[in-house]
Amino acid sequence: MIRLEKMTESNRTLAEALEVAPEQLRFVGTMEEILATAGGAIVPVLVWHQTDIADTDSAEANHSENLVGFFLLDKAYSLEHDFAEATDLGFRAFLIDVRHQGKGLARGVMQALPQFIQTRYPQFHRLVLTVNLKNIPARDLYLKNGFIDSESQYLGGSAGPQHILYLPLG
Repeated sequence: MIRLEKMTESNRTLAEALEVAPEQLRFVGTMEEILATAGGAIVPVLVWHQTDIADTDSAEANHSENLVGFFLLDKAYSLEHDFAEATDLGFRAFLIDVRHQGKGLARGVMQALPQFIQTRYPQFHRLVLTVNLKNIPARDLYLKNGFIDSESQYLGGSAGPQHILYLPLG
């Protein structure tokens, strides 16, 4: 089960320990770089994964929860990107820790994301992101989970041209 939670100063050190795969650094950046942008209109969010661990001595299951990922929600996304509207919420710096990739966790985040946003940020009508043209696995993930390709590109990305995708909310 995936649980999303706004990062606080008390759990920031946990987020600092997340690692990006070397080949993904050019798309996401390091946790140090990402966390430096958080604050104000940019909300850092932690991704927790809960698993049930069967207790062989009893019929009860124990729960274990691990921090497995991170992303930023940008409430002022339209001020920085001319393709975004005032009611668009930006989705940035999404990552699953390198030690937890390949387990379907990113898909779980995509499924939990709309409810998380609608509960906390009902004023936003779309979730908008850009994804590098070379980052095909990320683009495929988003498209398979309800995002729509705007058929436009953002050319201001530091790692090259990017697709502009959006997810209708509500």
